[in-house]
Amino acid sequence: MSKLKIGLTAIFFTIGGVLAAPAGLAAPASTADTAPPVLKGITVTPDRVSVSGVDLVPVTVSVRLTDESGVMHSVDMDGVQLPYVVLTRVPGGPAATQGAELALTSGTAQDGVWSATIQVPSTWDGRWELSRVVAVDEGSQRLDVDPRNLPLAATLDVTGTHRPAVTMEFVPDPLVGDGRLTVRGRFFYEDTGKGIPDQPIFFGEDNLCVEHPGVPNGRTAADGSFSKVYPQGEGFLRCVGILRPSNIAVSTAFIVVASRHPRVKPTVTAKVDRTSVPPGTKVTFTGTVEPSSASSLELQEQVDGTWRTVVDGTVGDGGRYTLPVTPKGAGGHRYRVIVPNSDPELVGASQAVVVQVTGGGSGGGDGSDTLPITGLPPVLPMAGGALALIFAGVGLTLAGRRRRVATVSAEH
Repeated sequence: MSKLKIGLTAIFFTIGGVLAAPAGLAAPASTADTAPPVLKGITVTPDRVSVSGVDLVPVTVSVRLTDESGVMHSVDMDGVQLPYVVLTRVPGGPAATQGAELALTSGTAQDGVWSATIQVPSTWDGRWELSRVVAVDEGSQRLDVDPRNLPLAATLDVTGTHRPAVTMEFVPDPLVGDGRLTVRGRFFYEDTGKGIPDQPIFFGEDNLCVEHPGVPNGRTAADGSFSKVYPQGEGFLRCVGILRPSNIAVSTAFIVVASRHPRVKPTVTAKVDRTSVPPGTKVTFTGTVEPSSASSLELQEQVDGTWRTVVDGTVGDGGRYTLPVTPKGAGGHRYRVIVPNSDPELVGASQAVVVQVTGGGSGGGDGSDTLPITGLPPVLPMAGGALALIFAGVGLTLAGRRRRVATVSAEH
């Protein structure tokens, strides 16, 4: 083929033209892999273990996977590396699942064994089943299967004795605002109640309780007790536990752990831009909420002894808020701002603020009108009817005086 023909062929393909292959050149056959990896087998070694106290026993889980293009390492949407397996405790024991990422330990990506060694604690007491295997290949075909639905079921039986346990509490409870928070409790053995002394432990908060494998940052006392003070507490998740090696790169793993959120009663400040206004005037309440993680709030007015919500709002950046309201009617209006909660103990409320709405003046005005100063007696500017009443009153008074004089004279 001449250079000119080759150039024209390239141009036609570039602009979307369709050309037949030149004679003697066969089109390449498609070899795309359209099938996901195939699970060929599972082994658990050993499949029965006994564990005591805070000891750990290694157990290796292996799966054989085949695929035309090859199984590949990948990261799932939740950050877990593929391939991986999930173990589930058999119903009858405490509900739990545990996962492990797998690495190629023998064979090839097209036909190989992928394994993970799990450090099994005594707190896994019971029977576990391989409940999920997930893998992808070079063509992004995904295997996601429950081996229990295949003739490939595998189990792990754990006999755990002298198992550790932990208690945890917050002081104060509830936490007020973002004040000082103490986490305290005790590690002990379930069967004897004896404390676990001088044990390395991990204190975590928020996502560190479930992500990013941690290292011990505390230690129990001789009686198994522990205490940690957070100078500024919030409603974040808190946890304390005894660590074990994690089989998930982005997760923390424990032999035993306690975790929960502290109860928090927010603190609320409130002030109003004007405390005395004429009727129909809008006033604006501003203030702050601590901790600033609170999201919604309400402006309430006290009516007949009951607080009623008049404005709903949200907490902005830095815990600040702005709530406008127009008081209805003359007199004093008593307001407060609250952060609502279904638990009455956790409702945050500001101090009450009173806004005075001034009454209208003569003739229904705003109270600013006054009588002109003319030097005349004040009765002269009044309407004729009122003046007539005054004259009538003067007449009655004079008549009364005459009657009193006559009466006194008669007594003499």
